[in-house]
Amino acid sequence: MSILSKQEIYKMEEDDYKYIAHSANRNGEEQSMKQHSEGVAELMKSFALADDFAELYSYCGLLHDLGKYSKGFQKYIRSNGNKEPHARWGAYMARMNKLINIAFPVIGHHAGLPNRDAMFEDLEICAKDGNRWNEIQRAMEEDKAIIPICDNSPFDKIGDVFQKELFIRLLYSALVDADSLDTERHFEKEQFDSRSSKTLEIDALLTALNKRLESFKEDTPLNELRTNVRLYAQNLANADQGCFSMTLPTGMGKTLTSLNWALHHAKAHPNIKRIVIVLPFISIIDQTANELKNIFKDYDVILEHHSNVIFEEAKEEETYCKDSKYLATENWDYPIVITTAVQFFESLFSNQRSKCRKLHNLQDSIVIFDEIQTLPVNLAECTMKMLNDMLHLCRCSFLFCTATQPNFQTRQDFSGIDHIIPLVENPASIFASTKRVKYNAIDEYQAQSFDSIAEYVVEQKDSVLIVCNTKKKAKALFESLKGRSEIPVLHLSTNMCQIHRMDVINKVRQKLKNGEKLILCSTQLIEAGVDIDFPVVFRELAPLESIIQSAGRCNREGKLDEGQVYLFQLEDQSQPSRQYETFAQYAQLCYKGNEGRLAEADFYSEYYTKILSLYVEKESITTKRKQLMFQDVADMYHIINSNTITLFIYGYDDESKRLYNEIKDQEYLSRKDYQRLAQYSVQVYEWFMNNNADKIDETPNGVKIWFGAYSQESGLSNEDEIYYI
Repeated sequence: MSILSKQEIYKMEEDDYKYIAHSANRNGEEQSMKQHSEGVAELMKSFALADDFAELYSYCGLLHDLGKYSKGFQKYIRSNGNKEPHARWGAYMARMNKLINIAFPVIGHHAGLPNRDAMFEDLEICAKDGNRWNEIQRAMEEDKAIIPICDNSPFDKIGDVFQKELFIRLLYSALVDADSLDTERHFEKEQFDSRSSKTLEIDALLTALNKRLESFKEDTPLNELRTNVRLYAQNLANADQGCFSMTLPTGMGKTLTSLNWALHHAKAHPNIKRIVIVLPFISIIDQTANELKNIFKDYDVILEHHSNVIFEEAKEEETYCKDSKYLATENWDYPIVITTAVQFFESLFSNQRSKCRKLHNLQDSIVIFDEIQTLPVNLAECTMKMLNDMLHLCRCSFLFCTATQPNFQTRQDFSGIDHIIPLVENPASIFASTKRVKYNAIDEYQAQSFDSIAEYVVEQKDSVLIVCNTKKKAKALFESLKGRSEIPVLHLSTNMCQIHRMDVINKVRQKLKNGEKLILCSTQLIEAGVDIDFPVVFRELAPLESIIQSAGRCNREGKLDEGQVYLFQLEDQSQPSRQYETFAQYAQLCYKGNEGRLAEADFYSEYYTKILSLYVEKESITTKRKQLMFQDVADMYHIINSNTITLFIYGYDDESKRLYNEIKDQEYLSRKDYQRLAQYSVQVYEWFMNNNADKIDETPNGVKIWFGAYSQESGLSNEDEIYYI
């Protein structure tokens, strides 16, 4: 039966209906309600948390599109009439059967998981519309759509209310994915078939990894220590699934050591389907992904999911995407996934369809968190609580890898992880034996002018890295040093577009490799993920984790007996945020007069325990989870909480000009276009836009273009020298 034309009047009698879920595909085939609901139900079974839950998952799939049995919806889908909400009716049936856990994902499978109160208000509309409900029931009977009674006892047996809340999220994720996949199977069968079916080939990957590890020379004390650390962790890989920690100083090879443990842990637990590596910055992702792709070059197992990765575009004559990796970014169905902390954690707390779709694939996974201390402290407790719930419910294993391990274990004043197993024997001795730098306080932290710090820097006989807390201060020091230094002075900040920053970093690496002296003035972006090695580092007073990260750029390769890290305070004491200032002040109290302790592992645990206790949430995200207020939780949980706007920098180089001319008149931009534009873009605040409106233009497709001044030394600026933190 072909779909009716728009011109045809819908006059079919009730007994002539063919109830369809989706209109005709390119082959002229409609998808019936039974086909879609049963297809989704079968996929849902395959996504079930365990066999005991298969019936619940299937029932959710059968209910999700129940509202499409209404005449109004059938008219809409056949003759393009007025769109009619359909999700609430399956949720209404679930509620009548006292299955609130199913009502949430069903009602939200298009619009997002709602607050409990909002859902009940919506369902009251159904209760008052008896005619519509009777109409749907008659249509179901006519279509012989039999939905069996569902046993909810497995859900009732789930632990506390928080694990039940997490289960609703997992059920929602599975439904969104199953609904999307079955719809794709109908409309784009080729795309559906292009999706990955790759599995975690543990033995093959271990062979490739061992080959790489064996290539390292073991004739140095440091490499011997790395090997001993790796083997100790490997011997603990047979431990039960749970939470683990790997506290190691920078330069100890945490990436390969943690991956080696993860593969052996997966081998010991056959339920493990994938490894997810969560990193704090895109720069680290690029570095890590390239390293792993090189190791596993014979196996297509690495999926990068972040804004800079460019996937294959569909050809013009094709209506579907054949890039299995791009498709896998939707649901993380790939053996090894590398992503950002923002992407990962906000997905755990989101209520949005696209973000939540991947959540159910975290079941039976190993998740490696690198530099977990970068998580905003105000979100630490609720995040650890969620991870703890996942440990109990999802058969996951978590590994925290860091040089400054926060104390995230549950205690009287902190709801965290119940038990964390260390994978490093005696971290204190490792930190002591790998001590590569000496910390020095400049003038006992008395406030210094920019010119004064510049004089300290030029007195050094070696290359120097200077790290400041704001872009304004890094720029001021850069300007002060340019007039004093006889060696090249470079500048690095997020005032510069990404490709500009990489140009500077590559130049720095080359000069250091060649033994050429230089000075680099930078913001905190240099602290993690940038593999450079300076003999001397100057660091403005900051929270402890930032101090340690900056020190990790000093004598990184251990070529010197001792690198020098100088800590200083500026007269300009502006900070990126009040919280940053508070933590920096507390850190100073900790290490003032105790700079030698900065090489001690237990010093960090003491610091983080205090830091976590300093912050008290005004409104608890965890409380909102308990109340099943999904929308509120999503609104409250943001790792990056800024209203920045993206500016494309016209005129950085010939390529940026060419790119602008290419896209300026396009009505629509592809994902590849946006990824290319990102290389030449800078994030600014709204006030900057308002103050410089005359230098900004907007293309018809919505891209904002900066035509104002852009310095090859320092990036975005304007004639008024307005800088932003």
